[in-house]
Amino acid sequence: MFTLSTRTSWQKEQTRLDLTDMKEFLYPYPLIERKFFDDLMKLCRSQATYYVEMGLISVFNNKKQQLNPDTWILIWALDFKDRVYQILIDRNVKHKGRGAIAAVGPQDLGEFFARMKQNAILPLLTLINTPEKMKSVGVIVSRPKSYRDKQKERQEFQAFARFQKWIAQLKATPNKEGQWFPSSAPKCPVCGNPLVGISDNYRIGFGYLICPECGHSERRRIGM
Repeated sequence: MFTLSTRTSWQKEQTRLDLTDMKEFLYPYPLIERKFFDDLMKLCRSQATYYVEMGLISVFNNKKQQLNPDTWILIWALDFKDRVYQILIDRNVKHKGRGAIAAVGPQDLGEFFARMKQNAILPLLTLINTPEKMKSVGVIVSRPKSYRDKQKERQEFQAFARFQKWIAQLKATPNKEGQWFPSSAPKCPVCGNPLVGISDNYRIGFGYLICPECGHSERRRIGM
């Protein structure tokens, strides 16, 4: 059992969430290629029913060890039959550039994995990335230590930056400075962390450089 603490836009207060460890159904953990996450990011940028939020506060494994929430994402989805899907995914160097499904919920989804085993993975991922079949799909990323309530648009940009950073680190390797970003990446003038570029769908060639940690943003011409 994995135990999470979340605070999403639809939760009035910090809430505990228990998910079933995938070891009960499949082990080693099923590994997901980066393309799935790239496609999910594109849907979050283009579909109103797909979104990213900074709402993952803590993660504890079945040994009650607290894990770094920055290396995890939680997919929280609802289909048009009002079935809930909660999928906890780990990013770890031992997974060799892929994400690992570590836990799922609610109980119905766990029972589906118990019956179908490996055959449950592709149909589930295909469903999640099919907008015509999903009422809503949320990617819940960690909150930075410096998180503060701020303008909704800035929260959205910072959440996207944190998800993009999570994806980028799947296949990243340390550079000479021991960082998980290229040394040429622009640095945040506030906290010194690498900035992540988020394009503006409405102004081609423009966008924001966002700090995933402190939320500092700079309006720039990017991707040109």
